[in-house]
Amino acid sequence: MQTKDFFPEDFLDSGTANIYETVLVIAKRARQIGELQKRQIDRHLGQTEMMEQAAARARTEESDDYVEPEPIDRPVPRFEKPVLAAMQEMKEGKIDFEFEE
Repeated sequence: MQTKDFFPEDFLDSGTANIYETVLVIAKRARQIGELQKRQIDRHLGQTEMMEQAAARARTEESDDYVEPEPIDRPVPRFEKPVLAAMQEMKEGKIDFEFEE
């Protein structure tokens, strides 16, 4: 998805009073999505490191010589940019929000 797919008029019926409130809602949701992605990346990196350490221990237990651990090939998670994901959610009406008066 490209940013050119979004136009300000796409968000006029989003339930906000004006485009500035829409930007605030999208920004807050983008931060939430970014935090979720960061946790998933941290979890992925932690699992990869544990697997590499276990493989290195297994190799060193088999022989007395030190063996440099080989990296384990795992696919790196790919994510959509948080702002684009938040804009798509807003456009589709998937974000619930309310403002304090």
